[in-house]
Amino acid sequence: MANRSDPKLKIYYFIDIELTSRRIIGWGTDTGDKVEIEIGNGCHRVFTSKGQYNKLVRQLDELNS
Repeated sequence: MANRSDPKLKIYYFIDIELTSRRIIGWGTDTGDKVEIEIGNGCHRVFTSKGQYNKLVRQLDELNS
C-alpha cells in the first residue's frame, strides 16, 4: 500500500487480473515512483480511478463478511 502521508505523491489504484481464469488476484495502491507494471505472464494490471477502486474494495469486503 502506498504511504499517504505526503499529499504531493500521486497515488495509483490498481486491480490485478489473471486472464485465463478471469479472477482478481490482487488489488492495491502505490505511488508513481514505485508502481510495478510487469506482474507476470498471464496476468494484467488495470489502473482505475479512486472511486471505482473504493467501490470494488467495499463490495469485496461485503462478500467476505
